[in-house]
Amino acid sequence: MLVLLLAGAVVGLAVLLVHATGWGLGLGAAAVVAVLLALPPGFTTRVAFALGLVLLLVQAVQQRPEGDFLVGSDLAGYALLTLGLVVLVGAVVSVPRRHPTTTAVEDSTL
Repeated sequence: MLVLLLAGAVVGLAVLLVHATGWGLGLGAAAVVAVLLALPPGFTTRVAFALGLVLLLVQAVQQRPEGDFLVGSDLAGYALLTLGLVVLVGAVVSVPRRHPTTTAVEDSTL
């Protein structure tokens, strides 16, 4: 889980560094989606990767000591933040639901 959290942060950093160009944002989004589809669904796999990416983006939108931001308030910046939100929601939604186990009373026939 920790490795996927770190991998999500590394991929998020790569996307953050190239998101200002149109091709960079598209390539980064494709890479993130490809990794998410390659990982099996679950909290310790997809959600960990997505959480690492989103935590890095949350840190990146904080104001820097110089007074500027790493993510601008332009179309590319908003698209990057939307990508992070969609990735996190998609990873959580893809977690398989646990079905309650049946009890002996439900299995008995009258």
